[in-house]
Amino acid sequence: MPVIHTEDLKAYYVTKVYGVERTIQAVDGVSLDIYEDEILGIAGESGCGKSTLMKVLFGMVKPPLTIMDGRVQYISDRTTVDISSLNPAALRSIRWKDISYVPQGSMSVLNPVRKIRKTFQDFMGTHQKLSGPKEFQQVVGDHLRSLGLPVDVLNAYPHQLSGGMQQRVTIALATILHPRVIFADEPTTALDVVVQRGVIQLLKNIQKEHHNTVVMVTHDMAVHANLTDRVAIMYAGQIVEEAKTRDMFKKPLHCYSKYLIGSLPRIGDKAYRISAPGNPPVLNDPLPGCRFQDRCPDCSDRCCKETPPLREVEEGHKVACFRVFDEMGVS
Repeated sequence: MPVIHTEDLKAYYVTKVYGVERTIQAVDGVSLDIYEDEILGIAGESGCGKSTLMKVLFGMVKPPLTIMDGRVQYISDRTTVDISSLNPAALRSIRWKDISYVPQGSMSVLNPVRKIRKTFQDFMGTHQKLSGPKEFQQVVGDHLRSLGLPVDVLNAYPHQLSGGMQQRVTIALATILHPRVIFADEPTTALDVVVQRGVIQLLKNIQKEHHNTVVMVTHDMAVHANLTDRVAIMYAGQIVEEAKTRDMFKKPLHCYSKYLIGSLPRIGDKAYRISAPGNPPVLNDPLPGCRFQDRCPDCSDRCCKETPPLREVEEGHKVACFRVFDEMGVS
């Protein structure tokens, strides 16, 4: 049973400059199920719509971002709600307790002129009633220690912490209420490889201990290989392939997925890595048909006229590609 369900979701950036309206189709027709007790990765190059999809899933929809069609359902034991239609008060009632968000940059969460303690106090005071400073120290201290963080970080300003430590504190803040679903948007950006490993392990440990759902966005396929259970590949606002991580890396079907995975370096392999040719389409006026057509070596006339739907071609493996449909006998 999914905890998040999207159906034909379309979220566009609609702007108007000097009387000229411009629409960017950042998320265009995404249908996706996110299941309980799993880590789902959303991959794709910069500008493909990953972060926009995360914002919509979390209910952070503000102009110029507009939901044009479709819905986002949050499904719990108590009820099923359409996140995309909730008012601010209703959203506040489920945020952080049921769904939480780890943004791209920790400094967008941590106030540079306030100590970490004050940030936690403001957060806990808004979302959970505590009897006083003693209970606050116990609850927050226990949570930090469970994540391998020293309690002394509460007395530090953000600039006194390293980038990796800031990101760990941000994750601690997002998980202190033990939410059912955690959205992590590029949590390892701008961190070196060693620190990335620590952040990845921290997310793994949280998910393993609390059996919650983690949705991880990053363009780094190596992070997906080490962290996720399933991967959805996005290209130009659409999901072009979705599969278990093991199956995706063992047998990618879509040409774009093959380029992404094929670009990963391998120990001892000095072969030249070939990236996808050309450039992504302009999303304010995409060509009809498959959006990967200009960069695909297997493009046919049909690809230039029709948009391939996302279909299941093997158990748990979905792809949007007419060539794959023909090869695997999918009508």
